[in-house]
Amino acid sequence: MKKKRISLNDIAESLGVSRALVSLVLNGKDAEQGISTETKRKVLAKAQELNYKPNHFARGLRLGKSFTLGLIVSDIANGFYSRIARNIEDLAEDHGYNLITCSTDENIDRELRLIKLLRGKQIDGLIISSSQENPDEFNKLLAEGFPVVLIDRYFDGLEAPCVVVQNREGAKLVAAHLIKQGYKRPLVLAIEPAHVYSIRERCEGFVSEMRKHSITPKIEYIPFEDTFKEVERLIERLVKKEQLPDSIFALNNNITTACLQVLRKLKIDIPKRIGLVCFDDVPYFSFMNPTVTAISQPVDDISASAFEMLLKMLKDEPKGLDDILKQLPVELIIRESTIL
Repeated sequence: MKKKRISLNDIAESLGVSRALVSLVLNGKDAEQGISTETKRKVLAKAQELNYKPNHFARGLRLGKSFTLGLIVSDIANGFYSRIARNIEDLAEDHGYNLITCSTDENIDRELRLIKLLRGKQIDGLIISSSQENPDEFNKLLAEGFPVVLIDRYFDGLEAPCVVVQNREGAKLVAAHLIKQGYKRPLVLAIEPAHVYSIRERCEGFVSEMRKHSITPKIEYIPFEDTFKEVERLIERLVKKEQLPDSIFALNNNITTACLQVLRKLKIDIPKRIGLVCFDDVPYFSFMNPTVTAISQPVDDISASAFEMLLKMLKDEPKGLDDILKQLPVELIIRESTIL
């Protein structure tokens, strides 16, 4: 026989108090309603004793919410995005929300399908690292009253809140470091699509700083699919033509990892024959041989800021200017891969 589900009424009757009082305590509104600490303690103890489990579905129907959020990123397997996903998942749980996470593989059509899919599942809000070429989709979502926050990507004319890092400034730090170390023939390896905000900003920042020293870097775009094979083909071709650069600036950690694998396979010494630096830091860069110079991004701050923005929108709180675009600083971590 199926066991009866414990309700708010059961807790209230066992304590001789009203259902409304029990509801206020379990929803964390006891203090603002002047409910005593002792009464709160009794309600929570009785709820635990009776093994009360809230009916989130019924609560959602009552409030017109699903208590589910969406997170769309380019690649959940990428360490940068997986750390953000875990942070946002924890923040969501702390605030009573579930999280659905999806990957686009930097495919615009797939991204649009995922947005439609998640909205069909009645999510309450969305955090997204977009591959779109313009802000139209997100401005439309906002106009419909749907809460959306962008991370790692920005568009001119975007009306939605956005959290990014200082991509251009970070790339300039990399260029200045390579110049100081004596590198003069750098190659930038960027992931496609080239129009993506973070990629474009990193390329432009690096090139502008290098040109101050009469150096014009080459830029190669690596297709998102099968990064290792594409990097391998490129480096082998450069070696064959005797056009290997003296340094590589890889614009994400997956490209950097592919470079490490290919250069080791070809027995090309880092940093004696070629320097290597990454725009993103992952844990293994600090203990592998050689250790890898990298731009460290504030993943915890990105996650917390984006979630805070979304939470404000969910609560319909007015936004200040800082809530439209937040740019977070980065740090250059110098390690063995660029020290000659």
